[in-house]
Amino acid sequence: MKKLFLATMFFCLLLPLFAAESIEKIDLNIASFEQIKHLPITEQQAKDIYDYRTYIAFFESIFDLRKIESIDQKTMLKLKDYVIISHFKGLSDTEQRREDLAYKLERLNSEESSMSDFYLDYLMNQRNINELFMQDIMNLPGVTPIDAYAVIKRTRNEDYVKDYRDLRKSDGISYFGARNMRDYVRYKPSTIDKKFSFDYQFQYADKPFDSEEEEDNSSEDSGETIVSVSKRVADYSPEVANKMRFRYGKSWNGGIAVWKKKMEESIFDKDSDEHWNDIKFFVSNQAKYKINNDVNFVNIYAGNYHVAFGQGLVMDNTDEYRSRNTGMGFSNRVKGVIGDISKNQEYALRGAAVEWKRKNTNVVIFGSIDKKDAVLYDSNADSLFGGDDGNSKNNKDMVLTYISSTVRSDYDTESNSSGYKLAPVKDALEEKVLGYHVEFEPMVGSSIGLSGYEMLYDRHFYVAEDPDILFNSIIISEADKEKIKSTDAEIQSLYSTKTDDYSRNYRRVYGFDWRTVINNVAFQGEYAEMEKDGKFLKIADDPKAIVSSIYTQYENLNFLMMYRDYDLGYDNPYNRGFSEHQKFDDTVFDKYSHILTNPELQDLYENSVQPQAERGFFFQTRYKFTKSLTLNHAYIDVWERKSDLRKSMRFQGELEYRPSHPLRYRLKYKHQVNRHNNDADRSKSTTDEITMKVTANLSRYDQLSVEYRYNQVHMPPYNYLFNNADPDGQNTRVSGNVLMRGDYVLVDYIHNFNDDLKVQGSFVMWDGNGISHWDYEDMEIDFMGEGGTKYWITLHDRISNNLYVKLKYKIKSYKTQVLDLRTWTNEELESSANGGELKVTERSVFVQLDWKF
Repeated sequence: MKKLFLATMFFCLLLPLFAAESIEKIDLNIASFEQIKHLPITEQQAKDIYDYRTYIAFFESIFDLRKIESIDQKTMLKLKDYVIISHFKGLSDTEQRREDLAYKLERLNSEESSMSDFYLDYLMNQRNINELFMQDIMNLPGVTPIDAYAVIKRTRNEDYVKDYRDLRKSDGISYFGARNMRDYVRYKPSTIDKKFSFDYQFQYADKPFDSEEEEDNSSEDSGETIVSVSKRVADYSPEVANKMRFRYGKSWNGGIAVWKKKMEESIFDKDSDEHWNDIKFFVSNQAKYKINNDVNFVNIYAGNYHVAFGQGLVMDNTDEYRSRNTGMGFSNRVKGVIGDISKNQEYALRGAAVEWKRKNTNVVIFGSIDKKDAVLYDSNADSLFGGDDGNSKNNKDMVLTYISSTVRSDYDTESNSSGYKLAPVKDALEEKVLGYHVEFEPMVGSSIGLSGYEMLYDRHFYVAEDPDILFNSIIISEADKEKIKSTDAEIQSLYSTKTDDYSRNYRRVYGFDWRTVINNVAFQGEYAEMEKDGKFLKIADDPKAIVSSIYTQYENLNFLMMYRDYDLGYDNPYNRGFSEHQKFDDTVFDKYSHILTNPELQDLYENSVQPQAERGFFFQTRYKFTKSLTLNHAYIDVWERKSDLRKSMRFQGELEYRPSHPLRYRLKYKHQVNRHNNDADRSKSTTDEITMKVTANLSRYDQLSVEYRYNQVHMPPYNYLFNNADPDGQNTRVSGNVLMRGDYVLVDYIHNFNDDLKVQGSFVMWDGNGISHWDYEDMEIDFMGEGGTKYWITLHDRISNNLYVKLKYKIKSYKTQVLDLRTWTNEELESSANGGELKVTERSVFVQLDWKF
């Protein structure tokens, strides 16, 4: 018994020692004030430690505590058992911010748009949230009108936001809204007035053309003497880009971008006029002043700039098409004016813009003079216009429409000496723009705006009213005209400045937009008209477009309902409204490139950024059932295509299950039906797609994911696919609907060797069988061929505090449609000039350097 008592006493004496060893020590260089307060010291001592670390210097050792007046030797020795001091890198405030936001900065640096530059600027130069207006807050990614309204309600009543915790308490704001604002805003005025920062980015990319582009560009014309694009493909050269940005204090911002696109001549070989037309630059200044205690901002831009208003129906000059772009959440558009040094060339605006903002008024006036690529008629092809009418010398002024060319052709714009009846010509059209936007807020959270612009041209836009005249310039032979169908009405509805009724040198668009927020419901919309032959003050007598939406938001649920209606004749080149498909989808520019007089005309569809003329309803929701189960994204869209009145329906839903924080299971299903209103219609088709994905977030931010996708399409039979390939044969076989299947497997990984070195990559294997597959790889989308494999790997390395390098290598092997066609025709696969095109292996390298200080 005595031995047991002694053993118990001995254990009790040792217990505090074990307990002391098990105490989890805190790092004084990263600990919060709340953590420091829990140490065995007074609250004042805790505050002194926190203030020293925050405002004076990080701790290099425990002995630095003695530099604090309230910490004596005894207190320091007591703290040794409770704290640790991590190694600290001597970084400036800017470098430390880059360190803290490394993931977001890496993602934005990989994107190529004026919006990514705008977000980068906000990340590195946070704005005081108490001085922002509602539209400024809505411009931040992932922020809804309801989140912005929750903040504005407070600040307009001088109930200022003091910190993130205070922001989170704003009445009506969602968790995601506050979290998405957090990195872009501060809560006090900046103490730095005059600080210079500079960014330089270099990119080298030798990525080949997509498989569709190669096949389109290598088409041959029978019976016509043309300059084949495939000859210029043989002279392929990589893309090289240089971009520089600078910021000085809180007011000055600027940048310049110089690049050489694929197959273009070196920047050193261009003359001064070409440099001036191709280079992009801007300088901006923001002035802040007060009138009657109201804060006013005046932003002035010179050079290239991006401008957008409302729902994008009147003006949004981005060059990227995004289907189902609702303008909400992470698909929001940056409204107002921002500098632009992106690679957007065709829809760039160059000139000057002024933006004046105060709490209930926003006014923008902008002007631009810039050269645009355009599709020109052959100046000598008088037969296209019904013979020589005595005005043949003016045919060289005829433009079909704008075009964003994959390969910019520098033909002689005076004579259009290309050999084509229609040809895309680089910088063929001079466009002068004068526009405005006036927005007024009658009460907090509500606004109404008026927008408009007028464009003057130095050439006429001409679309023949007679379809035979129009399609004679587009299609090679009379026999192929049977492929013209009702969807090609979209081509006939292009805008003309010269018609039988009028002749003018301008295009004019105007409209109004609205927004109001009531509690947790937001109403938004825009109406626009393009002047044609109606009266200026009369509504709906010209081609028009409208988008209207209702959005409601709760903490774990949101719901969006949207309606859009675009007339077929609303041909506004700066329209970026919501739609399922881009302009010219399912026309001859899309489906029949082999019958076009110029295969480059398919770029009118491939690179189109305008929405197609549609009318329909769109419903979208997100719901968090439990902490581990979420309906991430679900929508249903029911719409009608205006060109042929085809009714379609598309549904997609994605369910995510997280049994534990590092592990995610995702299940996504898509179902689409074209001609859903008529089961007997020959052109009815049904598409089903199911995707399963597992993602594991490992230690040190490593990640591994595996994805499988299965597609199937029920489509109508086509005689030329199911009958004898012999042109003299008879199409006598009967076939029911066709079922096409395809699948896709992806393995994606991220491994961090340390804080400065990371490797990312994926392996993809797919089988198309006529079904289109795509892959979001390293911040870009890649469309694949009929079937094959692909592997890419990217190395991210921070060489020093200010120098970052990104190196990507990709190898892609796939079969083309040529192989399927030869198999169908039983043609022997001989080793010929075209033999190498049956299976294609592509290798590409991408290098990006970022230098920041």
